[in-house]
Amino acid sequence: MKIPAKVHYAIVIMTDLAMQNKKATITSSAIALRQNISFAFVSQILNRLKNAGLLNSVRGGVSGGYRLQKLPSEITIKKIIDAAEPTFCICPGKDIKTDRPVDDAIRAFWEQIGTEINKRFEGLTLEDLVKKEKNSSGGSCI
Repeated sequence: MKIPAKVHYAIVIMTDLAMQNKKATITSSAIALRQNISFAFVSQILNRLKNAGLLNSVRGGVSGGYRLQKLPSEITIKKIIDAAEPTFCICPGKDIKTDRPVDDAIRAFWEQIGTEINKRFEGLTLEDLVKKEKNSSGGSCI
């Protein structure tokens, strides 16, 4: 299974924002530089996250930028995934034909795995990732 780049980087960007000063606004260029992601890609992802209600954008030149709309403990990884790539699912492709008896059993297996993974995504918050990052890096910002 491959995780789409938009999903991976949306989680990276949200974790980056959660680790910064909670009252400060963070520019897309600062995130792009800190995370070594292209500015255009960061801007595209930030727009999706903002449209999903996960971020606030603040206009204002030097003082403009983005900040989390909710506390990190209120933002699940599932919400970030859904904002970044609404069509992302862990399921067999639609091009797989189900004209063999075994296909139905295998499709049910993948659906069960997908359900279990989504439950895990729903139970994991941005705060959980921030804590893991702080523990693994000694508290420095990502």
